[in-house]
Amino acid sequence: MKKLLLLWVLSFNFSLAQTKDETEILKVMNDFMESIKTRNEAQYLSLFQEPVLWTGIYRDRTHAKRLEKNPKAEYYFADDYKAFIKSFKDEKSEEKFDNIKIIEDGAVASANFDYSFWYDGKMENWGKEIWTLMKINGAWKITSVTFSMDLTNYFPQPSLKERTKK
Repeated sequence: MKKLLLLWVLSFNFSLAQTKDETEILKVMNDFMESIKTRNEAQYLSLFQEPVLWTGIYRDRTHAKRLEKNPKAEYYFADDYKAFIKSFKDEKSEEKFDNIKIIEDGAVASANFDYSFWYDGKMENWGKEIWTLMKINGAWKITSVTFSMDLTNYFPQPSLKERTKK
């Protein structure tokens, strides 16, 4: 009971500190996660504003491991946000966000956070993700997604406590 009360107090205090736009951006983030989990392509596509830059890079240590297996492995890649949602064949994929930091001025925003990507209940990769967003006709839309990636078969994700200590 004490843990539940503490969680409620912490979430209540966090929600008081949020602006209306931060709350709306968090909803976009939640809709993104939910649309992957449920494979809701229409919902997912509605979160973006063309043109969308989608780029990822393997962290040095993961890239070194990948090069051991394939000397021609690419270091970074550009993809298409539409291809991302179409790549899911079943409802076993899930992306989770934590350690979220939002900066916004009512027109543009960045959302910086840690992510982990899961398939069939097992984490496959994780890293940092940065979105840029624009508020268009009163709605926040994602205009770019940039992320780093570590593969869990080489490097497990540290705990949130470890990732947030300075």
